[in-house]
Amino acid sequence: MKNNLFLLFLVIFLGFNSKGNTNIDKENDEIVNIVEQNKTFPKLEKDRYNPAFLIMDGTFNREFTAPLDIFQHTIYRENIKAMNVFSVINSDSSITIFEGMRILPNFNYLKDSLPKKDILVIPSAEYHLGTYLEDIAMIDFVKKIGKEALFVASHCDGAFLLAKAGLLSKKVSYFPSDMNKMRAMFPNLDVRKDVA
Repeated sequence: MKNNLFLLFLVIFLGFNSKGNTNIDKENDEIVNIVEQNKTFPKLEKDRYNPAFLIMDGTFNREFTAPLDIFQHTIYRENIKAMNVFSVINSDSSITIFEGMRILPNFNYLKDSLPKKDILVIPSAEYHLGTYLEDIAMIDFVKKIGKEALFVASHCDGAFLLAKAGLLSKKVSYFPSDMNKMRAMFPNLDVRKDVA
């Protein structure tokens, strides 16, 4: 266990893409492969909400870690139901977030036995307006969990996955920069300017 934690620390510490040195890249890949082979699942406490974060390559750090931090800290709060926070992806491999850090998700939704998901959160990612909208397995996963979960939430362009999965109501409040793209791709939605 101690060795796994040390390797995980190395993955996090060395996980930034260092394009100038192929030896470092090769060593990083070897460390990542060792850690990924020793996959362990998080311990989920009973009588808590289970929020699942759907992450992928290009996920924006602040849109993943900020809500994750808030949800996780419910374990220290009184008068609020605590949460078991975990991440899901369609692979056993690590992802590289937009800012360059590698993250090893907790569950592979294509093959792992997943815990009950009370909340689905889709942080925004770099490719939400392109290739991820063509990922049928991901869209099907979002549709399935959207029907089961108590709450479904997204940040910015994560809303495109919700729209593609048919989980958005007719009126949608959205960030102004991509409103026209949302209207063009999903003309059945009444897309309005986000007031935040």
